[in-house]
Formats: sequence, C-alpha cells, structure tokens
Amino acid sequence: MSTRTTSNKAELAAEVGQLLYDIGAQAKRTTRPLVEEQGVTMPQALALHMLNGAAGRLSARDLGRECHMLASTITGVIDRLESAGHVRRERDQRDRRVVWVTLTDAGRELVDRLPTFSDQMGQLLGALPAKELEQMRVSLRRVLAAAETRGAA
Repeated sequence: MSTRTTSNKAELAAEVGQLLYDIGAQAKRTTRPLVEEQGVTMPQALALHMLNGAAGRLSARDLGRECHMLASTITGVIDRLESAGHVRRERDQRDRRVVWVTLTDAGRELVDRLPTFSDQMGQLLGALPAKELEQMRVSLRRVLAAAETRGAA
C-alpha cells in the first residue's frame, strides 16, 4: 500500500477513489463465501436484501433497477430464487404487464441469515478510530450529495 504524499488534488481524489474501490473489493471477497454457504449467489443475495428492505415486495422492473441489473439478468435471478422457494411471482391484477416479486417465508428466513455487503464494509472500516469514521461519514455524505446534484443537472 502506497503512503506517498500527493500534492495534486485530482491525483489525491483518484487515489482515494482507488482505495475505496479496493476496500469494496475486499468486502466483496469476504462476503461471497458467507453468502454461498447459504446456497445463493451474490446477485441472488442482493435481490433478497432489496426485497426485504422494500417490505418483501417489488415489481420485477423495480427490483432490477434497485439491484442495478439488466432485465435479462434479474429475470434469471428471480427464476432461480423462485425455483428454490425464496420468492414468488404474481401478475398485477390491473396491469398484466407488471410482475410482482414477493419474498416467501423461506426467503425471509434466508435473508435473516445472509450477511450484508455494508456489514462487511463496516467491519473493514472498523479498523479506524470513531473520530476518523465520523469525519469520513461527513465527507462521504458531501461527496454523495454533490454526485446527486451533478446527476440531476
């Protein structure tokens, strides 16, 4: 790991971006085997967590959007989760084009056992003192707000 001092703001920002990426990659490497022990893939776990966070029900389209997956990808994920009994599909009664994806009881039980990526990130970031974490939280919220503002422009 490099500890060099970077004087150029753009270079420093790029280095911090790379470090955040590396921490995320490490958290993903840590999460994957824990998720796979439960018999699901990372995309399936993500879909289950998103459904759970949405009170157990989303349209297939919204689920794909929330998971940042293409329609063809989320369809396959839902197929496998449905085959395993973790979700069920239901056509909307008023608009037959809409397909609702709902967590089953078995799916809820599974979600309770699944680790989350954010928990793994939190464990890694726990290496920092609370004061530094607080500073980081403030800074990252500012970055996120600026990104959202830029995206709306």
